[in-house]
Amino acid sequence: MRPHPVSTAGADPSGPSPLPTVREELAPAARRLARISLLGVLVGALVGGVLSRLAMLLLARLNDAATGRVSDDGFVMGRFTLSGSANLLLTGAALGLLGAGFYFALRGLMVGPRWFRLLSISLGPAVVLGSQLVHTDGVDFTLLQPAWLAIAVFVALPGVYAALLSVLAEAVIARDDRWTSRWWTVAGLLVWLPLAPVLAVLVAGRLALVGAHRVPSLRALVGSSVVAWVARGALTVLFVVALILLVDETRILI
Repeated sequence: MRPHPVSTAGADPSGPSPLPTVREELAPAARRLARISLLGVLVGALVGGVLSRLAMLLLARLNDAATGRVSDDGFVMGRFTLSGSANLLLTGAALGLLGAGFYFALRGLMVGPRWFRLLSISLGPAVVLGSQLVHTDGVDFTLLQPAWLAIAVFVALPGVYAALLSVLAEAVIARDDRWTSRWWTVAGLLVWLPLAPVLAVLVAGRLALVGAHRVPSLRALVGSSVVAWVARGALTVLFVVALILLVDETRILI
């Protein structure tokens, strides 16, 4: 007499669920990076190549003596030239791509409601990069008057870039159906060819996270909120130091 088979329907599995493969973990991250990268190039070219050109034209119009002078970054003030505009576009696109890499790496640290995320991701680059752009030597901020306007313009540009990138990137990532094409992913990764070492760092960081999630002793540490808040604290310290430097430079110039 044959024994009846024992039904296992509804039984809870005793073992842990299998981990996704490395490819399954990296593919979504690659698609997100590609989309953010393409948007970073476009927004960087817009802000760096168009808005910065308009800002320099405005400041040059307010300062007749500055027209034709070479800025500290090597651009001619107050004159619209094809070569100068092309250089600004390329520079803006390259900086925008770098900004996209930072956004990809740090977007998981954003907390709070959407308005607070947008505010923090805009103020951070505005202050940190603004503290590097504003300086007391050279002609950019000593020749251009009023100094407060020149400072405000060059501090606002990184903030505008970060705000636009964040709004567009989150909208595109949410609408995954239109950006899942392999060609979009390939195009978004190919733009990193001139900055391949930066892409290598991003890939290495992602691989390190994937590897850490596969080690039980490291999985809890990587996923711990303490680690995330330590990183947020370090960014806050960087922001405060940059703000102090920016305020000191502004007091000297104004």
